[in-house]
Amino acid sequence: MDNFLLEILVEEIPARFQAGAIAEFEKLMTEEFDKQKISYSDVKSFISPRRIVFSADLSEQTLDFQEEKKGPQVTASPEVIEKFLKANGVSRENCIEKTVGKKDFLFLAIHHAAKNTLDCLAEIIKKSISSLSWKKSMHWGSHQMHFVRPIRNILAVFGGKVVNFAFDEIGLKSTNQTVGHRFLAPAAFSVLNTEDYLGKLKENFVVVDREQRRRIVLDEIKSIEQKHGISVAISEDLMNEVIGLVEYPVVLMGKVPSKFMKLPEEAIITPMKVHQRYFPTRDRNGKLAPYFVFVANNSAVDGGKTIIAGNERVLNARLADALFFFETDLQKPLDSYLDSLRKITFNVKLGSVFDRIQRVTNLCRFAARELKGKNSFIDENTETLLVRIATLAKCDLSTSMVYEFTELQGIMGAHYARIQGENSEVCTAIREQYLQGDELSSPISAFYSLVDKIELITSFFAIGKEPTGSKDPFALRRAAISILKIIKKYDIDVDLEKLIREAFEQLPGTDLNLDTVEKVLAFIMERFKVLLKDSGIDHDIVSSLTSSSNDVLLIYQKSAILNEIMKTSKGEKLMSGYKRAKNIIGNNSSTEVSAVLMSENEEKVLFDKINKLETRFSEIELQETDICAQFEKELDACVGMEESISDFFDKVLVNSEDCVVKQNRLNMLTKLVLLFSKVVP
Repeated sequence: MDNFLLEILVEEIPARFQAGAIAEFEKLMTEEFDKQKISYSDVKSFISPRRIVFSADLSEQTLDFQEEKKGPQVTASPEVIEKFLKANGVSRENCIEKTVGKKDFLFLAIHHAAKNTLDCLAEIIKKSISSLSWKKSMHWGSHQMHFVRPIRNILAVFGGKVVNFAFDEIGLKSTNQTVGHRFLAPAAFSVLNTEDYLGKLKENFVVVDREQRRRIVLDEIKSIEQKHGISVAISEDLMNEVIGLVEYPVVLMGKVPSKFMKLPEEAIITPMKVHQRYFPTRDRNGKLAPYFVFVANNSAVDGGKTIIAGNERVLNARLADALFFFETDLQKPLDSYLDSLRKITFNVKLGSVFDRIQRVTNLCRFAARELKGKNSFIDENTETLLVRIATLAKCDLSTSMVYEFTELQGIMGAHYARIQGENSEVCTAIREQYLQGDELSSPISAFYSLVDKIELITSFFAIGKEPTGSKDPFALRRAAISILKIIKKYDIDVDLEKLIREAFEQLPGTDLNLDTVEKVLAFIMERFKVLLKDSGIDHDIVSSLTSSSNDVLLIYQKSAILNEIMKTSKGEKLMSGYKRAKNIIGNNSSTEVSAVLMSENEEKVLFDKINKLETRFSEIELQETDICAQFEKELDACVGMEESISDFFDKVLVNSEDCVVKQNRLNMLTKLVLLFSKVVP
């Protein structure tokens, strides 16, 4: 076997595309080797901002093999057969007949003689490069081929020789040369194989292995942490982006002037991470430290002092803006920004952000009154708190800080509210308003978020903007799932249909979809079914409970109880007997049963148990005011019937030759099914 090396030199590939691209490219290359019957081993692939690299040891020749090509049926028209023969350049005598699935087809035996691998590589390389898919691509110059960024060079060597070919679509010819680091070693050099290539890249300040760059960055960060007694806040997303931006990682640390440290943490961290790709640091107590760590793509003779100074200057300018915005915003009460939200359009048909706030505020009042007495966390202050949250929640959208740093919406509003003395629950709800349901930390936050999201979904459904297929531009599916998670986490007993109807009635305009309430409720319940199934709830349980009720909290509770019982052997046998009874009775609806017609002991015992179950159900309904507790007791009573049901089906023939006896037994089973259907899916 001989070593094969391919390097595609391009302008900088966006970091977010790199991991997927190299995995796909390796797959494309190896699939082509398989098609051409080229043996390969020791496959390696690398990617850096400027290079896509593939290497492997390949056989010198392809395998000699026989291929059978299927043609038309023997009984096909002469024209169809002639077309197949002509396309393959053969006559009828060259074909054989084979039977496939009781039909006779023509087959052509094609012999592929062994070829030199070198002669196949040009086609494989060009096809793989052209087939590589990108979420965004471009073409350059007068070339029409699309690629993520302009290709500047193709290095291709096999067995120490250049794989000679012209790639006319991009105006390039293959070569055995490449270049090193863009700034530190831009001169061209030639290579013989993968080992030679990797060694020379290292000499020319390029680390082409993505994971090796990661290790270098992590090791250098660890050294900085030990030297300065700080911890670097490493996020996986930022790390992946950083190692996709550099070919020669050099980790450096800069300092943040103390005057900026009075800013809220997020106002410091956001410019660092989002705008500059820096890692924030914390001291031993977990407090934000006045330092930042960054990864340069250069090695300076002064030890990085100039690079550090430049990065500090850029960050300081951003933090100076943030400090100015922060101090300016605080000169006015947060609620004074409410009126300016009239100028921000939420949606052409739905009005301004201010208009939406009024709708959410009114819906909060309605919900607090509607749910009072049903939920323990709702008291006489809840309505006031919710209205205050709704009033302030979106006010920071008009502040200078959020205008400049949009990632801080909600976060800055919470800081301003806290500084200006607002209730702590109000501040928490403002901060958490954009989080998912199971991430919310208090019932009040959850309650506001639920109301806000119901208004959001209802509004867009009312103007015909519901999700279609994979498109969901307003994240309404996410909002629906969040509502469901909120109800579960905080046991919120809420009538969704009432809230949706109230939200709909507040909307402006006369061209709204009149069936919005039903559509929104169905939309949320569909998400609910998926959520339940994903959590391990049996399909039959989900279907039964969601088809008979829209009470999300009760369905959550009942499904958990049912799922637990149905996992037991008694529960499984009970379900088996219940389903068998349902199948046997068919459309029978009569429940008139005569004990006189019973001859078998097992049917007498079952009939007695059915009567006792009916009495037990009545007792439970009188004793229990809690619907969930009532359901659990009724289900336990049903499980107690399992043995009698099993004995009945084992010993008694329902389809008796005596039609009267048969009908009596069917009526008894019908009575059983009707009783069970209250609790068993």
